[in-house]
Amino acid sequence: MARNYLINIIISVFCFLIFIFIGLASPIESGDFMCGDVNGSGGINILDVTYLINYLYKGGPAPEFPEAADVNMSGSINILDISYIINYLYKGGPEPVCEDPGPGPDELPETFDLRDVDGENYVTSVKSQRGGTCWAFGTMGSVESNLLMTGAWAAAGETGEPNLAEYHLDWWNGFNDYWNPEVDSIAYVLVHNGGDFQMSSAYFSRGDGAVRDIDGQSYGEPPDHYNDTFHYFYVRDIEWYSSMMWSEDSANIELIKEKLMEYGGIGTCLNSDYINNDYICYVPYSEDAWGNHVVTIVGWDDNKVTPAPEPGAWLCKNSWGGTWGIDGYFWTSYYDKICGREPTLGAVSFHNVVPLIYDSIYAHDIHGWYGPMEHTYEAFNVFTTDKNELLMAVNIVTLEDSVDYTVTIYDTFDGSTLSDELTSFSGWIEFKGFHTIDLPTPLELSHDNDFYIHVYLSNGIMAYDYSTYVENMPGADGGVFIESKSKPKQSYYKNQRGWNDLYNFDQTANFCIKGLVCFRSLKVYSEDSLIFEGPQGGPIDPTGYTIKFTHRYNDPINFVIDPVPGYDWLVLTGDISGSLAPGDTGEVTVTIDESMTAIMTQGQYNGILGIRNLDYPEDDVELELKLKLGTASLQEEWLLDSDPGWTCEGDWAFGSPTGGGGYFGFGTDPVGGYTGDNVYGYNIDGNYPLSLPETHLTSEPIDCSKLFNVRFNFQKWLAVDGFGIGHVKASNDGINWHTLWTGYEGVYPSWEEMDIDISHIADFQPTVYLRWTMVVIGNPLYTFGGWSLDDIKIIAVYDSTMTSPPVSDNTVTTSK
Repeated sequence: MARNYLINIIISVFCFLIFIFIGLASPIESGDFMCGDVNGSGGINILDVTYLINYLYKGGPAPEFPEAADVNMSGSINILDISYIINYLYKGGPEPVCEDPGPGPDELPETFDLRDVDGENYVTSVKSQRGGTCWAFGTMGSVESNLLMTGAWAAAGETGEPNLAEYHLDWWNGFNDYWNPEVDSIAYVLVHNGGDFQMSSAYFSRGDGAVRDIDGQSYGEPPDHYNDTFHYFYVRDIEWYSSMMWSEDSANIELIKEKLMEYGGIGTCLNSDYINNDYICYVPYSEDAWGNHVVTIVGWDDNKVTPAPEPGAWLCKNSWGGTWGIDGYFWTSYYDKICGREPTLGAVSFHNVVPLIYDSIYAHDIHGWYGPMEHTYEAFNVFTTDKNELLMAVNIVTLEDSVDYTVTIYDTFDGSTLSDELTSFSGWIEFKGFHTIDLPTPLELSHDNDFYIHVYLSNGIMAYDYSTYVENMPGADGGVFIESKSKPKQSYYKNQRGWNDLYNFDQTANFCIKGLVCFRSLKVYSEDSLIFEGPQGGPIDPTGYTIKFTHRYNDPINFVIDPVPGYDWLVLTGDISGSLAPGDTGEVTVTIDESMTAIMTQGQYNGILGIRNLDYPEDDVELELKLKLGTASLQEEWLLDSDPGWTCEGDWAFGSPTGGGGYFGFGTDPVGGYTGDNVYGYNIDGNYPLSLPETHLTSEPIDCSKLFNVRFNFQKWLAVDGFGIGHVKASNDGINWHTLWTGYEGVYPSWEEMDIDISHIADFQPTVYLRWTMVVIGNPLYTFGGWSLDDIKIIAVYDSTMTSPPVSDNTVTTSK
């Protein structure tokens, strides 16, 4: 009330004074702007007061120089700055004093390099990509640069330079053949074979990453998706600054420069086939070329001479190692047809990167925005709370620059009308892209309660996720179809007939509206599963797990740690039961009595460890408990002395190779097998063709119903060059296949042992299939010998107890 009273007084004073006089005060200059000249008129007067009131309370435009408006140097622009200017103009108060921001937008330097900004480096080290993952490296180059510029990396307690896991993004983006949570289909991107900034945006918007390099940087096998030990960073804003492609308009050059100086590195795409011997890239507008490579812009030189008609070029950080180019960098002309211009890949800034504080992010649009729904000003998404929670923020997507928004949270929808408004807030978004907006005050939401996030956008264009064909994807061989799915009563849009279920418009579509929450409950910090393993009598690994749980209610609660069943080999110490005061943390340690395991039967023992909130049972968390006791041994083997009769597609065959195939002696097949004469191979004494879709060798079903900790081992000879690719896959139903390994070994092959953990697919499964795949991507000039396999083995622990894994519908919710 006091604040509103003060605002009313100031507005009244302003209305009175504006009719009496509009006088210019003497300019108080600070560097390249005038302190107090909020509207940039060249002087300080009552119109600057008007400008601030409009900005702060009516959604008006921001000051061109925010420093000019912060006249009391408080670090923010607020009502006290309005009062300060009025006091200065009409009551003899002190002169405005502002911080000098340096050169203004009209005085950008001719050269700029983020590696040396007044002696500070805001670019991380050059990396070396594998496969078609340039898009992930271009993305993380921008994110890491922003972490350096803001100091958020160091402030989070991290050491060294920011170093994020590109391959975690590559595996867990949600678009590929390894993990697309929306559908089981053949519509996907191949892992390590292409991506774009919209894929990155979807990954960040869900809170799936970024994670540190030491947490999830694994190319050959997928890293953990979630892990309590990982450090997660959240990208609050992703903005697109691209002008229209194929246009020679250079209006966005100055904007990109400003944003480089403000936020750090900017992701872009280009055509790497046009990089010349001087490491300068230029695609003329007359060329029929598309972007095929993603990099990070880190600087510029207005005077750099390139093959373009005019000078000027962007300094680009590549991902081909530090020995390539100019210590890993190169130049791209301002007037390149693609760089800085392609609408979805031309110039994208990932900024306002912070440690992830949210416990959960409610979302229906797994793949983020791929479509605009035009002539749609209002939409909402429906969510149901998993726990007692605080709604902290929402994230949305705007598909044009300069959009006013209003977000309203409702508690009720009767099928035609939203009602019971819980909170509402408005603002203005300057640039197209993904944006996170904090609620003015966190909103309390009770467990198992529906809530509705309603969004109004002034431009009438709503972003949504739907099944679509992406025509150009850097790192991929052409376009790719991305399949999504939706359900009824998830997303709604409004037209002249009222509210409509988006599912009836497109059964794969959901709006890009998400809710970001923190739990207001008993929060458990633990691994999802407590898995112990080792031989009878020990040693058991790990030695123990520590589980922490924090109380977030306003009143004390009672709790108990409840193992089911109560195994006598399970040892619990610490806070096993009792009460927790608000804000308190409990801790319990779970270990195994190794002396007991010496008299136990080899096998897998399963149970549940419950963390029970006796006052609010909806908070109960159940952790999977496993003791895997025994020693792995050989269970099955195929030494290929004879043909086991597996299914061969195309030129896959059983036989004895004699060193054929290859190109001028490179990339040949082996002579004989690793042991004996025979192998399974693709075109045993010849090359794979120049064009080849995925073609498979598939085993007969293998019975693993009494086995756990299953691995399979084989000898590999793979003669390919990167256009030819080998995959190793497994399935427990012959329909849904999991990619276990993807890669190529070059044209100097030799026999190499591969050992792959397939326990997540094969443990206790009656039918397990192994598969090797040969495929050619791109347009190779040469082909080579391809796959040869020998000595295939299944290694596992035999379960003498005949126990089976527990079945539970309970959701385990842990911190990230």
